[in-house]
Amino acid sequence: MARTKLDTEATGWSSIGDHSARSSAGVSAAEDIARRIQDLIVAEGLEEGDRVPSERDIAQLLSTSRPTVSQAIRILVTRGLVESRRGSGSYVTNRPLASFENSVSLMLDLNSDSVGQLHELRLWLEMTGVLTAIERASDEDLAVGEEALTRLVGDAGDTAAWMSSDTRFHATLVRASNNPYLASIYESVHAALINYEYRAWIENGSVPEWLEPQNADALVRLHEPILNALKARDAEAARQAVQAHHEAMADHIAQSSLARGDVSR
Repeated sequence: MARTKLDTEATGWSSIGDHSARSSAGVSAAEDIARRIQDLIVAEGLEEGDRVPSERDIAQLLSTSRPTVSQAIRILVTRGLVESRRGSGSYVTNRPLASFENSVSLMLDLNSDSVGQLHELRLWLEMTGVLTAIERASDEDLAVGEEALTRLVGDAGDTAAWMSSDTRFHATLVRASNNPYLASIYESVHAALINYEYRAWIENGSVPEWLEPQNADALVRLHEPILNALKARDAEAARQAVQAHHEAMADHIAQSSLARGDVSR
């Protein structure tokens, strides 16, 4: 059951302010807050579905600004550690096992020109996961996929909620391969890539053009064929659907690279 903000003291959230932030402003301060939220999730043994206190409450606990906390939450959303639910708040999604993801992110930070290669790896992992799921997915796996798509459609137009639902959707289909190692590696690579693709949104809340409300239907149409192919156990349709999504994502990454000044591809 999701915990409410009234349970913050009982679940240890008040201890998040025990150590002063190492950073004073901007991205580094938000990264520090994100790290402390992540550490607390691990230390308190919080489970998927546990509610994160409101941005206002965290800001009060840390004596910091709400915009900085908002940025920290956006960081955790792109990492797949917290999800935003439309009209409800933020919730824990996974217990953080971040060492592999951190290594991938560090490689990308050191060589931003390698983002295309990381995106290629994501394609290979998702393609393998979906094609394997065609052979192994149970009816329950398919039902969970349907639920993930329904939520994705419902969250269209809400950037934070959409990003959480998008991550959940793709992870759900790869998990249907019933290979937890493949799923874990995929989710780490996906999170590192999303963190790059949506850096402007993380830093200042600016919504990318492709996530603006008028483009919501087009985004949904990119995702439906993947699930439909999985349900039909149609490997060729799955290849085409995953590839189409990959190509659209490549265009989004290219736009993000131009905005960041990483233009040498």
